Amino acid sequence: MNTIQFLWRLFRYRPLMLILTILGDTSFFLGRLFFGLILQAFFNMLGAQHGLAISILLLLGLQVLIAFVRGLLDIGDQLTSITFGFSTRALLDTNMLRRILERPGARAVPDSPGAAISSFRDDPDIVVMMFWTITLSISLSIFSLAAFIILLRINVLITLLVFLPVLGVITITQSMKNRLEVYRTASRKATATLTSAIGEIFGAVQAIQVAGAEQHVVSHFDALNAKRRSAMLTDRVLSSAVNTINSSTIGVGTGFILLLVALTIQHGQLHPGDLALFIYYLGSISDFVQYIGMLLSRYPQTKVSMNRMQDLMQGAPASALVRHHPVYLAGELPTLAQPAKTDTLSVLEAHNLSYRHPESGRGIEQINLRVPRGSLTVITGRIGSGKTTLARALLGLLPKDEGEIRWNGEIVTEPATFFVPPRSVYTPQLPHLFSDTLRANLLLGLPDDEQAIRSAIHTAVMERDVEHLEQGLDTKIGVRGVKLSGGQVQRTAAARMLIRDAELLVFDDLSSALDVETEQAMWERLFSGEERTCLVISHRKAVLQRADHIIVLKNGRVEAEGKLKQLQETCEEMQRLWHGDL
Repeated sequence: MNTIQFLWRLFRYRPLMLILTILGDTSFFLGRLFFGLILQAFFNMLGAQHGLAISILLLLGLQVLIAFVRGLLDIGDQLTSITFGFSTRALLDTNMLRRILERPGARAVPDSPGAAISSFRDDPDIVVMMFWTITLSISLSIFSLAAFIILLRINVLITLLVFLPVLGVITITQSMKNRLEVYRTASRKATATLTSAIGEIFGAVQAIQVAGAEQHVVSHFDALNAKRRSAMLTDRVLSSAVNTINSSTIGVGTGFILLLVALTIQHGQLHPGDLALFIYYLGSISDFVQYIGMLLSRYPQTKVSMNRMQDLMQGAPASALVRHHPVYLAGELPTLAQPAKTDTLSVLEAHNLSYRHPESGRGIEQINLRVPRGSLTVITGRIGSGKTTLARALLGLLPKDEGEIRWNGEIVTEPATFFVPPRSVYTPQLPHLFSDTLRANLLLGLPDDEQAIRSAIHTAVMERDVEHLEQGLDTKIGVRGVKLSGGQVQRTAAARMLIRDAELLVFDDLSSALDVETEQAMWERLFSGEERTCLVISHRKAVLQRADHIIVLKNGRVEAEGKLKQLQETCEEMQRLWHGDL
């Protein structure tokens, strides 16, 4: 999809709004056209001997009426153009975010979160500015065409000279087109790199302090900032230089034209009203020339922004970036439909499941797995054996290299979108909490069901913790749950899973920060009530003793599997894990 096609599809999203904006702008400038004709008549009338006062009053009244109408048109134009701009931006943001959420978790964004944030923040604005430049250029073109015809009837030579700067502006801008695109790409890339580094620094403050690496990090940040400053300066200087040269071309041309008009009046070839008309129209014609230059210079910048947004789409069809769907800028937001729990799990299977991390080449290979309904299946193994990789590949959070996954015997073609509530829920080794209330972190968009919340908190052995919080469930827990202990964070994540009442619960070393008593209580409550199907990554004895089936991984392959007692007798790796030798 090229830039023209991209802009055309966005135009088709809200065509009426953009057409109304063009009509509003055009009407506004046509009002200026009529205002100039009234001004011409006024100055030519000054030499008249009869009926001067009445004519002047009529002209002034007409000017006031036109000014009032133009004011109303300007208000309506602002409403339609702003609405179109916000709608377009919301459409692009939503499509990019939807694609990111569809991707496997480990590859949600192609570069870094900071680079993605930079693209979300800047690139849709460039596209919206391009549309506003297009609408004004169209309206000014219509005005300039009408003005050209009017002025041509007054003086052909001067009229042709009035529009001569247009050729200069187009020539200058086109000659700089490639450089504008190259420098804009470099400045955006440098900004994304710096934004990414800021996010990483803020997320690793403790690690930086412990390592005593503050000065090194600051120096690295300064180097990135200097590189960004250089790239941004080059981009801004070139853009400003093009605009300045265009403005200078317009200014020199305007001065020359005014001088020529003055000489023409001196020789009696123009009337005073004609001079007033030329001077009045020159301002809007200069705007027309300047906007043509802006349109030509913003086109390559829009291309850069389009390419950056398409990079975030990561293999999706080009049309996905501009796919049409409703956006909500006013009124109440629609109620989110909660998925119905209709796809009951009988058995989850994986056959020859493999995945290798591109960076290290390590991963899992030829894994076969079977998780029947109501069972507790535990994946265990030493550090780096592939336990987490297996769980993430199974759930689509990593894109499998080969193998197949079956749910009740049916092949799952898109695990990343299939394994979501109410089919499955997953909690990683380091659960992520948000800077909000405990209640909001548990619900994450679900309806506020007090009974469901209390039940989930009880199963997660967290009722006493909630009682000791200053505002209970409505306590703000800080960034990443900083006000909670490690064990409380893990149990909050467990409660968040349970409240979704999913068919499959996947825990990745969830109880690692719990004391033995709390861990025992949580597993007892988890399996004492309704039937639950759990896939757990753990080496904790409390979990292994309860397991219906244990899979032992070693170097990304299944070393052994079976019941705990059987593995303790036959599997050396399990023996060493049980006795803590690894």
